[in-house]
Amino acid sequence: MIELRNVHKIYEKSWIALRHVDLQMSKGEFVFLVGPTGAGKTTLLKLIFMDEKPTSGEVIVLGHSSTDIKSKQLHHLRRKIGVIFQDFKLLNDRDCFDNVAFALEVTGTPRKIIKKKVLQVLTQTKLSHKRNCYPFQLSGGEQQKVAIARAMVREPSILLADEPTGNIDPNGTEEVLGLLRNINASGTSVVMATHSTALVRKYPYRVIRLDCGEIKHNGLYAEGSI
Repeated sequence: MIELRNVHKIYEKSWIALRHVDLQMSKGEFVFLVGPTGAGKTTLLKLIFMDEKPTSGEVIVLGHSSTDIKSKQLHHLRRKIGVIFQDFKLLNDRDCFDNVAFALEVTGTPRKIIKKKVLQVLTQTKLSHKRNCYPFQLSGGEQQKVAIARAMVREPSILLADEPTGNIDPNGTEEVLGLLRNINASGTSVVMATHSTALVRKYPYRVIRLDCGEIKHNGLYAEGSI
């Protein structure tokens, strides 16, 4: 489903974000991506989303290769990938319902289907009673749940989460992880970047640790591995 073959990513001024990255992720897998700030976690997620292309090497996602993907194929691929950010990226002038609906509006989904799908994911994320609230009326945890609902509503094959619990309290963190685990249980592959050692220790998922752009650990959590 996701494969990186000897990937290097170099930005301006010879800053090497990733080097010698070989990686495979399977359909339905849940993977924690860990490492210090600047280790390359966000760059790796951007490569999977094909928001960035590798300087050398190849990234293959859902059968599409970074070496020859066309604009139309890229647009189609991104419809199958949900993205959740640490800072939520909600639209402040839209209520909870419309923030989630926006993800379907931009793909031209009929309004009748939008309403049905949005109400369904709001129920799944326990946000139905907040459907008319604006972002400023929600807690950090609730805002992140709206962001997750927005990603869920398109029924993605892959969900990328970049530090989704970084700005919320412990209770909110547990709720968010519960939602991500439920999404994963439905068959969606989840790649979650996190600084939380406690989360990585608690859940039995594969851990990929990056440091200075290189993979230093790839497997289940083990004491001293992160």
